[in-house]
Amino acid sequence: MRKGLFTILLLLFVAVSCRKDGASWNTNWVVPIINDSLLINDYVNDSTLAINPDNSVQMIIDRKLLNLNVLDIIEIPDTLIDQELAINLLSLQVNPGFDFLNEIEEHLFELDDVVLLEARVRSGKAKIKIMNPIETNVIFTISLPGVTKDGLEFSHTQMVESGTIANPGVGELELNFKGYTIDFTGANGSLYNILQSRLKVKSDPNGPVVTITNQDLFKFQIEFQKLRFDYGRGYFGRHNLTDTTEVDLTVLNNIVGGNINIDDIDLELIIRNGIKAPARGNISLFESENTNQNSIVALNHPYFGQLMNLNPATGQWDGLTPTDLAFHFNENSGNLKDFLENLGSKYRVGYAVEINPFGNTSAGNNILYPNSRVSVDLVANFPLRIGVDNLIFQDTFAIDFKNEDKLLRIEEGKFVLDATNSFPFGLKVDLVLLDEGGNALKTLLTNGQISPAQANSSANGHVPVKEKMEFIIDKQAAKLMKDTKSVMVRAYLSSTEYQNNVMYSNAALKFILFGHLKLRTEI
Repeated sequence: MRKGLFTILLLLFVAVSCRKDGASWNTNWVVPIINDSLLINDYVNDSTLAINPDNSVQMIIDRKLLNLNVLDIIEIPDTLIDQELAINLLSLQVNPGFDFLNEIEEHLFELDDVVLLEARVRSGKAKIKIMNPIETNVIFTISLPGVTKDGLEFSHTQMVESGTIANPGVGELELNFKGYTIDFTGANGSLYNILQSRLKVKSDPNGPVVTITNQDLFKFQIEFQKLRFDYGRGYFGRHNLTDTTEVDLTVLNNIVGGNINIDDIDLELIIRNGIKAPARGNISLFESENTNQNSIVALNHPYFGQLMNLNPATGQWDGLTPTDLAFHFNENSGNLKDFLENLGSKYRVGYAVEINPFGNTSAGNNILYPNSRVSVDLVANFPLRIGVDNLIFQDTFAIDFKNEDKLLRIEEGKFVLDATNSFPFGLKVDLVLLDEGGNALKTLLTNGQISPAQANSSANGHVPVKEKMEFIIDKQAAKLMKDTKSVMVRAYLSSTEYQNNVMYSNAALKFILFGHLKLRTEI
């Protein structure tokens, strides 16, 4: 709009630049001010709204307030494994290509109270360093018994250059351990948190004959870094997860008054145990806060505030079935209607989940799979049948009538709201002129209103209603236009009935606000 006015002013200036006497005249303009729409179809998706076969709208909500992979809270510290080997003789003459060392060692992972029997690496790497103290190249073969991928044991062979005891030859490499499964039960299968390593040493087939002693130490190091697992079997410790989650629905801040009625409500809060370990769950709080009316409604349930047992999940891998602890609500239970009809813009849910609340009662048979989760879900499924009574909805749109050159000014006119409504709600509208600070300068009223849309004869949609409303801009309002920075559209909604107003998929409100303005031009 600013660009259009600037163009008009530029043309006027060119046209009269040679005049010496002042001039003024009036012109009439029709200018679009606001073009907006609200379509119910914009909210149709897999987790908010769905369309039934008769085109009515179904409220389907599936929100995860907590979605925790327990392995993410188990710390696997970076671990350095050292192995040193020497011959058991005072000295030994070694021919080229001779295998002279082959030993296995066990190494402990320090995991506090976590007991790992088996795990699969989701991500992580290992840095390997090998040191050769003799005066011929050697071939090191490092293997990790019990560490397998695609059925093959981890093994790596590398030639390391010759060296001395004081200055050994060094070989280094870095390996990605993603996808490897680790057996932590040791050589006899009865331990835990144990990793095995085997080191074989062979002299260079193309090297010289050398003599080695028991003072020659052949060393290797494996440093595991940032190991994370996506499958694990053992005991994963006792964990207490407590939090209060706040969900903001800021769009509801635009509702500043009135009443709403919702029918056939079906809502659940569900604590889900998706791990093969015992747990307990508790919902301590579920409240709705309407910040406009300073009202808080806490939802009631007889089991809120009580820790309740959750059995381990059943099945395995992709066939894993969580165990649910469900808190169910409908229109006949508790104060759910009051809770929803509070029209809160903030919702708070307090919860607690205890994993292995009584310690290691499963003899180390907790199991976590890649899709194992502990979650708190909000689930709703009910037809969107709503009644409203004088529900006040308001929204603000930025505009600017200021004319820096003062060549044009608004004398009088009107705003015309051209609306197409296919919601089952009627609207009465006020326009409020706001200054830069959001303060009301003047409220423009109208005698017109937008009628509610009725269901069509096939009962599968609304029949759109097209109507106009006019808002007179008198001389007082015209003077305020230069200070007007935004227009608040305040709509008062009322339904045909206070209940059972079916919402169909074509429900929409489309409107354009035009300014029919009489402008005074002075040069």
